[in-house]
Amino acid sequence: MTAPVEPLPHGVVFDLDGTLVDSLGLHRQALAAALAAVGRAEPSAARVFMAQRGTDLGTVAALIGEADLDTAWLAYRSAFLDLLPGSGIEPTTGTPAVLRRLHDAGMVTGICTGRTRDLAEAMLRSCDLRIDLTVTREDATAPKPAPDGLRLATARLGLDRETTLFVGDSAADRAQGEACGIRTVLLPVAEVPGLIWP
Repeated sequence: MTAPVEPLPHGVVFDLDGTLVDSLGLHRQALAAALAAVGRAEPSAARVFMAQRGTDLGTVAALIGEADLDTAWLAYRSAFLDLLPGSGIEPTTGTPAVLRRLHDAGMVTGICTGRTRDLAEAMLRSCDLRIDLTVTREDATAPKPAPDGLRLATARLGLDRETTLFVGDSAADRAQGEACGIRTVLLPVAEVPGLIWP
């Protein structure tokens, strides 16, 4: 008995940070600026790793707490945009070629990210990546691992769960894809500098 053949995807939705763009260094610098703005020390790599949430604002909140969140968030956003031009931020290995091949094959591409729209679009411009649709944290009712953002991205791209592939790099991405019933591929997790595993 042969296994059922899955239909070829008509489109691919990607996570942004760590999947399409290697943004960890810039993210850490912006987080350090956020903590400095409220009189806190620069976070260790392990602390940043443990604080990661489904949105950029959620990550800042996890490090700072609610009391100083407004000040910290403004500092994070400002530092991120100020540092971006000289940060050396780049697409992850192979990303430009993959996107070209998808477009040449007539597939639509989208992004589902917990980033704010201004930061996500600034990253894409800096890396010269062209995507058909970007769904950001402002668009989704609930962040990853909730399925809201991914469902919205597929709907706006005219896709359904049988014709969509979702590509991410985290457990939250996997859980989001599973909640949507969409085939999900996880890239290898990037090495976190300074993080010591037990």
